[in-house]
Amino acid sequence: MKVSEFKNLGNIIENNIRNDRCIKERIQTVNKAYYANLQMLNSKIISKRSKLQIYKTLIRPVVTYGAEIWTLTAAEENALSRFERKVLRKIYGPGVDKGVWRIRYNDELCKLMAGEDTVRFIRAQRIQWLGHVERMDETATFKRVLKGKLHAKRRIGRPRIRWLEDLIADLRRMGISGWMDGWMDGEGEK
Repeated sequence: MKVSEFKNLGNIIENNIRNDRCIKERIQTVNKAYYANLQMLNSKIISKRSKLQIYKTLIRPVVTYGAEIWTLTAAEENALSRFERKVLRKIYGPGVDKGVWRIRYNDELCKLMAGEDTVRFIRAQRIQWLGHVERMDETATFKRVLKGKLHAKRRIGRPRIRWLEDLIADLRRMGISGWMDGWMDGEGEK
C-alpha cells in the first residue's frame, strides 16, 4: 500500500520531500502551548528570567521536537522567528524611549536572547544529530541513508535544498570546515 504522507514522531513525512506543512502545523501547535501558558507569562509575580525559562522549557520544545530533520527555507525561518518575537514581546513587555512606551524592536529582542533564538537552536540540534549519526555503526540505517547516493535525476527547475547541503551551509557560516574529508568517499570514521 502506498501513501502520499504519514505522521511519524510528530512530523508529517510527505512523498514530495517538503516540510513546510509540518512546520506550519508545529507553529499552530506551539501557539496552543503559548496560550496554555499565557497566564504565567502575564503574571506580575514571576520574574522575566523565570518567564524566559518557562518559554525555553515548556513552549520552545513543542516547535523544535523532531526539527533535526528539517531543511529550513527563509520563509520558514521567518515564521519561526516571528512567533518567537511574539512570545518575547509578551515576556519583556514594551520598551521606553525618552519617556514614551513603544513596542520592542527586533534587534533589541535579539540582544535580550543573546543569540539563543529558535532557528539557531534548530541548527544546533541538526549538528548534534549529524554527530550522533557519524558515531553510529556503519550498518546503521540512518548512516546508510545519509551516506547513500540517489541514482535518479532531479526534476527540472530550482532544486529543493537537501538536508546535508543545508547543514553544510550552517557549518560554513560557523567557520567549521574539513569535517567531511573522507566521509563522503565512504572511508568511514577516522
